[in-house]
Amino acid sequence: MASGKIEALLHLLLEVQLDEQGLVSQTVFNSLQQLGQVDTEGVLLFLRKYITHHRHLPLARCTSLLKAMAQVVKANMDEVGRAMAKKLITLAAMEMAKCKDVTEEHQEVASTLLLNVGQCYTKEAMDELLSLFQPRIEPSFFVVLALANLCKEHVHFMVPLLKPILRTLVSLLPGVKEVKTKWVFCFALGIFSESILAYLYDKEEAPDPTVKKNAFFLEFSTAYDVLFNAWLPLNECNISTAVIETLGQITHLVPFDKLENELPRIIPQVLAMYQGTSSDFCITQGLYGVLHTAVERNSEELALQIDSLLGSLHRQICIALWQPNHTYMQRQQQEILCCFKLLTPAFTSQIIEFLLLKLEINNSQVQLGTLTILDHLINMAPLYMASQKSQILAATKLLALAPSNRVKAQLGQAIHTMATHGYLHLDGGKDMVEFIIRQCALPGSENEEKPVDPIAQPADVVTDQDLRRQCEHLMKMLTALPLDNILWSLLLELIIPVRCTNASAIICDSLVSLAMKKVKAGPTACLLDYKEHSNIPGPQALLTRLLTTSSSLHQGKNRCAPALTLLQVLAADIHPAAAEIWRREFPTLLHHLQESPSELPPQSQWEEKLVKVLLETLGSIADEEWTGRLAAELAGHLRRRGNFSQEKGFTYKCLGAALQLSRDGELVRSQLQGMLQTVRHGDRPEVEGVALGVGYCAVTHLDPVLTALKEYAKLNIFKKTASYFQIIKDQENIEAIKVKSTLISCYGQIMSFTPKDLTPDRIDGEILDSVLNHYNIKILGMKVEVRDLTLKLTLIKAVTQSAEAIRSIAKPSYSSGRKAELLRSMQELIKAEPPEVLATPVRKAAIGACTALLKLPPPLRESGHLIQTCLHGVLGLGATSAGEPPALGTDERRLLFADTLATLLAFLKQVLVSDLSAAGLRSTLMHMDAWIQSAREHTREKAAEIVLQLLVFYLETCDFHDEVPFCDLGTVVGRVALRCTDTSCMVRETAVECLDLLLDLQLRFQGAPAIQKDAEVEHLKHLKQELGRVSRGSVFQVCADIGKVLSKTVAREQLGNLLFALFSGLTDSQTRGSDAASIVSGVLVSWRGASLTGVPDLIRALHRQLPSMAEGPAARTAKRTLSHLVSQHVPETLSCLLTFPIPFDSCIGDVWRSLMKTDTVAMASVKYLLDNLKLLYEGSKDSLTGSGASSQPHQSLAVICALREVICTQDSLAMIGSLYPQLFSTVLVHLSSSVQPRLPWDFLRMQSRRKGASPQGPSNATACRYSVEILQAVLGQGEDDEGWDLLRRPETHHEGVALLAGAIADRAVPHLVGIVEQLAPVLTNIHESQRITVAAFFGELLGQAAASEVLLTDTLVSTLLRCLIDSSPVVQWLAIKGLGNSGACDEGGRYASKLLPTMLSLMGMNSKQNTLLSVEAMSTLSKSLKTLPPHQKQDILIDVMLNIEPFFDHRQDKVRAAAFTTLGKLLQFDHMHQDPIFTDHLCSTLISLLLHLKDRSQEVSRVCRSVLRQLGPLLASERLCALFEELGSEERPLDYENYLAAASLYIGEDLPGKVIHCIHRCALYFTNPQTDMRENAATLASCLMPNAPPDYPRSPAANQVCQEIITLLSDHVQSVRIKTVVGMQRLYMY
Repeated sequence: MASGKIEALLHLLLEVQLDEQGLVSQTVFNSLQQLGQVDTEGVLLFLRKYITHHRHLPLARCTSLLKAMAQVVKANMDEVGRAMAKKLITLAAMEMAKCKDVTEEHQEVASTLLLNVGQCYTKEAMDELLSLFQPRIEPSFFVVLALANLCKEHVHFMVPLLKPILRTLVSLLPGVKEVKTKWVFCFALGIFSESILAYLYDKEEAPDPTVKKNAFFLEFSTAYDVLFNAWLPLNECNISTAVIETLGQITHLVPFDKLENELPRIIPQVLAMYQGTSSDFCITQGLYGVLHTAVERNSEELALQIDSLLGSLHRQICIALWQPNHTYMQRQQQEILCCFKLLTPAFTSQIIEFLLLKLEINNSQVQLGTLTILDHLINMAPLYMASQKSQILAATKLLALAPSNRVKAQLGQAIHTMATHGYLHLDGGKDMVEFIIRQCALPGSENEEKPVDPIAQPADVVTDQDLRRQCEHLMKMLTALPLDNILWSLLLELIIPVRCTNASAIICDSLVSLAMKKVKAGPTACLLDYKEHSNIPGPQALLTRLLTTSSSLHQGKNRCAPALTLLQVLAADIHPAAAEIWRREFPTLLHHLQESPSELPPQSQWEEKLVKVLLETLGSIADEEWTGRLAAELAGHLRRRGNFSQEKGFTYKCLGAALQLSRDGELVRSQLQGMLQTVRHGDRPEVEGVALGVGYCAVTHLDPVLTALKEYAKLNIFKKTASYFQIIKDQENIEAIKVKSTLISCYGQIMSFTPKDLTPDRIDGEILDSVLNHYNIKILGMKVEVRDLTLKLTLIKAVTQSAEAIRSIAKPSYSSGRKAELLRSMQELIKAEPPEVLATPVRKAAIGACTALLKLPPPLRESGHLIQTCLHGVLGLGATSAGEPPALGTDERRLLFADTLATLLAFLKQVLVSDLSAAGLRSTLMHMDAWIQSAREHTREKAAEIVLQLLVFYLETCDFHDEVPFCDLGTVVGRVALRCTDTSCMVRETAVECLDLLLDLQLRFQGAPAIQKDAEVEHLKHLKQELGRVSRGSVFQVCADIGKVLSKTVAREQLGNLLFALFSGLTDSQTRGSDAASIVSGVLVSWRGASLTGVPDLIRALHRQLPSMAEGPAARTAKRTLSHLVSQHVPETLSCLLTFPIPFDSCIGDVWRSLMKTDTVAMASVKYLLDNLKLLYEGSKDSLTGSGASSQPHQSLAVICALREVICTQDSLAMIGSLYPQLFSTVLVHLSSSVQPRLPWDFLRMQSRRKGASPQGPSNATACRYSVEILQAVLGQGEDDEGWDLLRRPETHHEGVALLAGAIADRAVPHLVGIVEQLAPVLTNIHESQRITVAAFFGELLGQAAASEVLLTDTLVSTLLRCLIDSSPVVQWLAIKGLGNSGACDEGGRYASKLLPTMLSLMGMNSKQNTLLSVEAMSTLSKSLKTLPPHQKQDILIDVMLNIEPFFDHRQDKVRAAAFTTLGKLLQFDHMHQDPIFTDHLCSTLISLLLHLKDRSQEVSRVCRSVLRQLGPLLASERLCALFEELGSEERPLDYENYLAAASLYIGEDLPGKVIHCIHRCALYFTNPQTDMRENAATLASCLMPNAPPDYPRSPAANQVCQEIITLLSDHVQSVRIKTVVGMQRLYMY
């Protein structure tokens, strides 16, 4: 039992909840393993007890515990006792035999546990398993499987006990129905059979030697009958294959006679199991078992089945080989091959005949399978196959032309196998070797080093490269075999053919190996025996072929060294004189190839070395005839090697070297013509080769060479001239241009070799004339631009070669006449290159040519344009070019750039040498100015290094006497100072050195001796130790020190240039560069800023850089510098600051805000801005609406923007308090000008109808926003208040102004008087927008209590009354609206008596022209009625009622609603009820209200409902009053006609004297222009007339009304006519 601690741990582990991901489960599993190592039996016993006591344990948990137990047992089997083992076996058997609520995984884990225990306790495990077998009951799958596995692992123990087990199993076979159980029975029988055979095979070590094979015949015979006769015919796929496999295993234990009888049945049955397109390894395995037993027992029946067997097996191996990557198919393939090997001894002739016939079938799959079988049989059964070697070799030769690489690869394997067994000595063996060589010559990747096992089976897809590698290895293996007599002559013959070029390496290696074998075998006179082998090539042919092959450093598969080695081996056979030279030279060359393959020399140098060896060899041979034959062989090689450009180019060089040593003029002439005729002008290696060949030849034959070139040009250039359009479109494909390039290269090499007959005049004249004539392309007298890269590079190289040749042979007094012309040509070539891409070496070559030309006399007069062209061509390049051509890699581009840069530096030094004056240095450094401040690091590095090299070079070579000082020193110093903190340490150190040299240069120009040093300048040298630090503190200190040094050393006239240069460096691509610029400029301004002139220009220059600067210390320092400049020159900076773009950027904003730091400056600045703003908005109207010049609005916007910057800061609070009224009023009026308030719709319609006025101009949103922000700062309110949005919008501006007035009245009471005084004059301004704003402000302010407190009411009322005569209707409207607020402060009705007549007058005046004024007047009138004195009410109220009555039927809904609302206000006065005039109008008012109760406007209807409820108590009818009270429920729909009928009834009954008046009042609406009023009038009249007095229908008045009703029947609106007809139905009494 486990100890207490372990048991507690086990309890905790088993209580852990398992997760779906399995992480927790794995952790628990690992923990159980560790505990099992501490106390094995304790843990196992605890787990067993846990499983048995928890019957309802989740299956997954139970399975994991069994798995843990199995692992613990496996790892600690020695610790498990027998008693514990029995318990575990019992538990495992019980879990394994479960048939419900169990998974296969669970049973498999239980089986594993049982087998692990059975490793040491086999008997107990077997007994437990046998106990689970019950008679006539199908056993469990896992029980049988466990028994079979137990037998497999314990053969010696189980086999002696196996017979009763077999008897039990066989007895159960007929009753098995389940597929799984059938399969496990088949598996078990197979395991038992293998175990028995293994036991009998190792009988000496068996514990029971009495066990015999025949002891199991009965059981296995019975099993055979059941499996073959009962289970196999069921055609169950998985079971059938398992049965076949099992039958193959148990046939060894079936009696021979029974097997002999069964073979005619079982073999066809097994073969029939194969599918047509796939193979099954189990079937083949079973077949092999049957065949093995049959062959072992010499079965006669097998011979009758051999044909069908061979056909089926061949078909299956073809299928298996076509899927070689499948592991299952590889096993199938090996099993089939074993079947063929098994059958070969007994059926050799039949099998060979069968296979040879299959080879003739033109099918890759069949050929591949057949070759595989042949290869296997030749290797594994050589004695049986040897009798038909010739037939096999002849048949396989046919496959050499097979198209499939897989067949070829298999054929190569077969050839190696045949070579191993002596087949290749027969006739046709050479053809097999040549086949291998042809495969070695297949094209492939040159750098491929993939290891290959050539004997291994080929892959599913065999590429040419795979096939070539395999055959190369096969060739090496063949060379090691005793095949020397066959291989030596054959390989020598195969060196020359072009088709074997790619196989040169393996051929040469093989020949070297064979030659070494010949040398080791014994001394021999020569290796090349032409008598014995007449077909081998001659000495000149071998020298030509091997020498050209050895020239290919980077082509072919490492064929250079083998060819050179073979050439060294054959040296004495080629020529005795060559042996000594080659013995001395070739080892060095081979050392480069073999010992240092990664450091190979350039191709051109390698070829030069080989040509040098050839020249020395031919000089040593000194045989004109031998040399002539070599030249002829080289010329023939040129014709044969047409597609190998590198070898062909090298051959041209060799041919030129041979012609150099020849004295036969005719040979030279003919070979020169042949060289020029055979070259492919579009192939650079060939062109370079032929040019060098011509150069070699020209050393001794200059005149013949020049003559040959001229003749060739005449015969070929004009013959191949292209059309004009072709030349313009695509020059690279024009043959004539390629010919020109070749000829120019030839002339260049002639000049480079400098023959003894060559003179400078001849170069300047004859040769350069030819070169330039060939380069210039002219059509019809017009020069065409050359775009061909090859032609450009060829010309540049020729020009360089001409300059070098002239310098080497010309006298000092010689003057070149073509120097300027050639320099111009080079500049044009540089300019034509892409500006950002280093795609070609044209720049490098052209600059080098310019350098060479500058060395020629006479000196160049003007070099500025040339320097600029070269600098831009090199330093303007990017570090990496996205648009680079694919052919130019990164390493190549980097190397090319380094070479180009070195060429540029040499060129600049040469320029300085030609002019060492101050002007020359200034010109050169000014050209470097743009590059020293480049944003690209690599450009800065190169530019800094160039400047340093030039300064050092200048100081070393210049004589400073009588030199003019350097006037642009400040600019250069500024550019260099930026680089003192560069991210690159090299640039930092270089920059400090340059700064030191520039200041030394200044001293030298000032006349100081070279030994004199300025103390401040010397301080720079001590800064180098700080340059390695990268902290910001060190950067600041270095920059501060540099600033101090410059402040003390730079002259005053250079200070401005220095600052401009530093300001431009603020946007440096590096943060530290901009830091340096900001710090150094800050130090300079603080030390010497007061003495500066042209400050506005400096401010603008500094400001231009600030927007591009990233936020950080540098930007803050620069802003402080700008503020410092402004503070030092205040009088001239404010107007300058106003010229900057709007909105001001953060920097200008900071400058404006910085003005608030000092009170005096702040006050003066704000007054300046307010005065300018006031002058601007008091100007012309056009300047504010935007229709005038653009300068004034921009200036206005700039002023308001600046004002916003200074006001919206914490520092401006004191200043706001001092200038509050002026500030608020000025900004508010400017806001109105910016917003341009728009007229309400009524005004717009009125103006368009009355005047045709154009719409208002657009508002200035930016100025509006700035003004609002200023007002927010003044009021101390935030943006959240929605009133600010109303203030910004033109349509709601007056509402926002009203809210603003209320806020001012709450927050700025002490300033109200001043604000009103500032705003009052604006009402007389010409700008309508400003008057609108002030009117709205005064109107709202009038209603505030604060206005009354500061005694502003009278002023505001009188001001607004004057606004009533304003020309603007909007101003009038706002004034009327504002006067309505006077009631809040009108104690005693002082203003009401004045306002009411005024409002009545305005109502009358604007009833038709401006309805909005009428509406607002009614509203103001209603408000003023409350404050009217009692003694004035009666008279004026009647006037009001009489004046509003015409508005009841106004066309505008708002007017009608306002009139009825005013009526409601009048009804609230009690004394009006006794007024007779009011009583007389009561009926008319009642009719109007009833008719408008169903108005088209919901607002009018709602007001009429309310007024009718007020009117009800005034009528002498309780029923009418009750009826009108029903209108209080607005949610309930109104039945209008019934409502009118009820009202008419009550009027007729309760007010009979008013009915006729009501009818006549209603009849007045029959002609109302509003359709709904005519409809309502017809309905109401038809309801009233039946309730009239009895005598009324016969009165003339009634007849008149009826006539008018009849007139409505012809109304133009259908609804009116319908209502009239309906109403007439009520008037039957009329």
